[in-house]
Amino acid sequence: MTATETSIRTLSTLARNGDRLTAYLRLLKKNVLTVVLNTEHEVQIGETGAGRAYIRSRSTRITEVRNAGEPDEIQLPSEEDSGFLWRLNAYWRLEETNRGLYVELSTISLSRDIPMGLAWLMKPFIREVPRESLRSTLAATRRAMLQ
Repeated sequence: MTATETSIRTLSTLARNGDRLTAYLRLLKKNVLTVVLNTEHEVQIGETGAGRAYIRSRSTRITEVRNAGEPDEIQLPSEEDSGFLWRLNAYWRLEETNRGLYVELSTISLSRDIPMGLAWLMKPFIREVPRESLRSTLAATRRAMLQ
């Protein structure tokens, strides 16, 4: 494990209805602090033309987990969590050509205000999460495509 780690620990489909699904992800971010988040996302998958598709993922619920994996694990109410991640949306565009598959992924993440005394500790975490999450997602996508 590297000094900084962002990973998806659990991924499952909660519901599916045609081109829409509800997905659950448990995310782990480990740096100076370790934060585990349970997240739910509404996902829509569609085609925009021959060889072109899109995926839109919008978070509907994000809860911070205290004591993850332990018998006393609990999900914190939003008013008690650290506010590291409030919303996480992802927008994929895919295009298949004779040269391969092109993938474009944009993410938007929002966090809550950082208490003044904790800014030095939390700001690097909040800035790194989207970049590392994007990098991790694209690497996992590449590995899956090469299998």
